[in-house]
Amino acid sequence: MKRFTILFSVLLVLGFGGVLAYVAASPEFVPPAALIGEGEDPDAPIWDMTMDEVLAELAAQGLIDDPASAISLSSDGLCTDARQVSGAEFYWWDLENLKEGSQEETAYKSLKSDGVIDLYGSGHILSYVHNGPFAMWLDLYEGDPGALEQAFKDVGQAE
Repeated sequence: MKRFTILFSVLLVLGFGGVLAYVAASPEFVPPAALIGEGEDPDAPIWDMTMDEVLAELAAQGLIDDPASAISLSSDGLCTDARQVSGAEFYWWDLENLKEGSQEETAYKSLKSDGVIDLYGSGHILSYVHNGPFAMWLDLYEGDPGALEQAFKDVGQAE
């Protein structure tokens, strides 16, 4: 019985030490810059823009209606803010407050890596245009989708 107790105690201490070593080696915080997609400029003004600023810039170009007419969409579990203007849907993620492992983070990472989002994990996969922490879905857009897509990609990019 004494051997068993000693062996069990040694294994317990080794297991606890292994867990501590694993936790110590794991990253504690993923800075928002790590969530920037491949090929994107982390210093571009788009990263500091708000949804209102992006919509105002697109409206000034005559591509969407007045942003005041935007319809707020349900964004809980998908992104931080979602709005629809002229049939186009716009999404924004607050990267500084994005919770690790959340549905929002999963949607954002999927957008950046694959250009698609599995809506709420339902298997309904939609393709989006993305620019910084923003995304846009054009399937219901009422105007020229090519022009809006290009203008959206150009918003907040360094000249």
